[in-house]
Amino acid sequence: MPRKTHARSLAIAVATAASFATGIVAFGGPAAVAAPASTSTTAAGTAAGEYGGAGQGPVTPVTGSQAQAQAQSHAQSQPQSVVSPMVTAPSITRSEVISRAKTWVGIGLDYNQGGSHAGYRTDCSGYVSMAWHLSDSETTNSFGPNGVTTSIAKSSLKSGDALLNPSSGNAGHVVLFDKWVGGGQSSYMGYEFTGSGVHYREIPYPYFSGYGTFSPVRNKSVKDDVTPPADPGMTDLTAGDFNGNGKKDLVAVEVSTGKLWLYPGTGSGTLTSRTLIGTGGWNGMSNLTVGDYNGDGKDDLVAVEIDTGKLWLYPGTGSGLGIRKEIGTGGWNGMNSLFSGDFTGDGHDDLGAVEVSTGKLWLYPGVGSGLGTRKEIGDGGWNGMNKIVSPGDMNQDSNDDVVATERSTGKLWLYRGYNNGTLDGGSTRILIGTGGWNGISDYAGGDFTGDGIGDLVAVESQTGATGKLYLYKGTGNNGLTSRTEIGNGGW
Repeated sequence: MPRKTHARSLAIAVATAASFATGIVAFGGPAAVAAPASTSTTAAGTAAGEYGGAGQGPVTPVTGSQAQAQAQSHAQSQPQSVVSPMVTAPSITRSEVISRAKTWVGIGLDYNQGGSHAGYRTDCSGYVSMAWHLSDSETTNSFGPNGVTTSIAKSSLKSGDALLNPSSGNAGHVVLFDKWVGGGQSSYMGYEFTGSGVHYREIPYPYFSGYGTFSPVRNKSVKDDVTPPADPGMTDLTAGDFNGNGKKDLVAVEVSTGKLWLYPGTGSGTLTSRTLIGTGGWNGMSNLTVGDYNGDGKDDLVAVEIDTGKLWLYPGTGSGLGIRKEIGTGGWNGMNSLFSGDFTGDGHDDLGAVEVSTGKLWLYPGVGSGLGTRKEIGDGGWNGMNKIVSPGDMNQDSNDDVVATERSTGKLWLYRGYNNGTLDGGSTRILIGTGGWNGISDYAGGDFTGDGIGDLVAVESQTGATGKLYLYKGTGNNGLTSRTEIGNGGW
């Protein structure tokens, strides 16, 4: 799974202090973009316009062998809701819809009803068809007649629904609904593809004036997510040495304030009083992970900016964080479950991430001054895993390993690293937690006990309540010991 798809993670305010000054880390290759650039073809119809429709192509099947295979595979593995032979509407969760929508934000796609990206038409209705994982790129005037959508009341709108103007051609438009802004239901955050690009922004309900009549609709095959235990206390846990004493510290975002806190480690499996290292806005960042990515020997913090899909590096100073630097220009909202470790054996920390649209696991090798060209190290199914982290060496072979929770079973799996950019596959991975790990709202990996063996610290919480923090000490033999409580509330 994506490590966190909580509604709070979509907060818009991103306002940290010094950490949020901008800069650029120069490095070559396509690694600066999370996913390949647009494969859209050149055709008449490219348009410019900040709002509303800008033309649509006809209803077209998903194109490209990979995209088509993904749509067909997903459709065949899910309960079907097909009322027209033209349309395959597989069951899809609301969080999956939003995760797919994010993959087109910030990657530079041009509006072109004659072009395509990842098999879907690059226009407003093609974009929503992609987010809903349909087998066709529908049009605004075909969603209803082809049985994809049904009308709903304004009060019923949920994340993954849409606001639709069902007119044809340039007059039609569709916006994917995410959430209400404030309590008055007068505006909402939505995803849309207009002549000026793909946007995630605040929109007045039902849409900007002068662009026709919009009404709320629902994809008949969308389903509510099974809500995991909430973690209203602290979230986005990660670990590194941020005070220069050689001991692993815990870093976490406070949900209620968006502040970033450092919990210094003692090296014996406990933590001391927390220190503020980010003054606010950190609930506008996601997928925090830690590694040395600039080659100075100090741990740095890496995070994805939700609004833009950019990847940012916050360099460690030995006493906190320095001014952030952009190391990924866009599209990182299409990646999830970021984790760090030296998986190639060259002494540089690498970045791992799951591609939401394909479930593939990618490794972005560290080069000491940024990231190199990515390499596929897992060929699918990784979006079925949750909370992927690298605790370090779990079996005393001097190689960094990876731990992940299987969403469907709640089992915890160990994927051993081999120092050559590869991990265990499905047949060789090792079960280290027999069940119940879906009840863990977050965890971080690192050597918290100073014995050179990777450990986990994890938050267990009841829905809607803060939780407790536990240490799971690594055995050094591909396993964990019984947990010890190291934080008794507020987590």
